[in-house]
Amino acid sequence: MRKLALVACLAFALPGCGSSTTTNTPVTTTTTTLPCTQAILFQGGGAHQSRILVRVPFTIATPGRLDIIFDWTIAANLFGIYVVSAGTCSLDQFNAGSCNFLLRSETLTKPRKVSVPNMTTGNYEMLVANFGSQDDSVTTQIIFSSSACPPLATAPLAGERWVAPPRLKATSRY
Repeated sequence: MRKLALVACLAFALPGCGSSTTTNTPVTTTTTTLPCTQAILFQGGGAHQSRILVRVPFTIATPGRLDIIFDWTIAANLFGIYVVSAGTCSLDQFNAGSCNFLLRSETLTKPRKVSVPNMTTGNYEMLVANFGSQDDSVTTQIIFSSSACPPLATAPLAGERWVAPPRLKATSRY
């Protein structure tokens, strides 16, 4: 009888074979949000003659997004905004429409605000074409933005296109 009492006592005191206990430990996940950083690559403007293509060179040192803000005075003037790799688009190529545009924005929306995602490091040119019949005054900003910044807008590669824009006469710089 004494053996039976000892066995019964041990049965309650010792855990059974094959059983386990699980403890639920909460898992904490931390997300690091990168800050929005921006740098002005170009800010300026001035007089822009009718039928003239203006070139604005700039360099991108690290991959990111390109934002462009462009405005002009005479709403009736038609302006095109383009981005190409530096030295790859002559006036003849531009007039023939054979340049490799990384951005092409041809719309009457004023002011123009466009973004180009995923720009790689390198030398580029913003081309500004005044297709209008009058000389105008313009302002422009070229801004490099980190991917954490909200885009201004995304311009399709082939935006609104005017029917047979006039040929441009020359190139210039602001």
